[in-house]
Amino acid sequence: MSFLINSAARSFQRVCNVKLLAAVRLYSTAGQSGVSIQAGPRTALADEALKIRVSGLSPLQEVTVRAVVISDDDSMFDSSAQYRADRQGELDLTREPSLGGAFTGVEAMGLLWSLLPVPMEVPWRRLFKKDVLKGPQFVDLLVHRDLSERGRIPGPVLAKTRVERWFAGQGVTRTQLSEGRVRGSLFLPAG
Repeated sequence: MSFLINSAARSFQRVCNVKLLAAVRLYSTAGQSGVSIQAGPRTALADEALKIRVSGLSPLQEVTVRAVVISDDDSMFDSSAQYRADRQGELDLTREPSLGGAFTGVEAMGLLWSLLPVPMEVPWRRLFKKDVLKGPQFVDLLVHRDLSERGRIPGPVLAKTRVERWFAGQGVTRTQLSEGRVRGSLFLPAG
């Protein structure tokens, strides 16, 4: 019986996640506003620094920058931080402090380390990769007009982009280890 309830809950959760992403796409003005977000490197290992810049904003415009990830079990995670553009209408997350949101201060990787399950998900769920060799974790980065708090509907999307975070480099192989009660994996680099 509990299996059926858990299965129904997971199906409902997937539907909600798809509907939320569709709503974000529908409410998007990305590409029409003149605002752009650049994130690099676009493809990198998960522990490599990610540089995020936003351009085309009005001078001193306040925005919310959001990261959204769908985990391998279809759970949605997000993080957001509030920023104010400089006098040229630019925003560099490696230099500009977050005014609020999931963290405050200058945290270039803050949008990644502060990812939490969205409010409609089961609390305390972990973001994990089932098979680190199978593919990347996709991170959607969105710039929303105005300041928005977690759990509230954010303003329109002004710009968005996607980056790939890999958990193993090219050619890495995994060997399963088992000795008595000890289990593990040995990851070996190419060559």
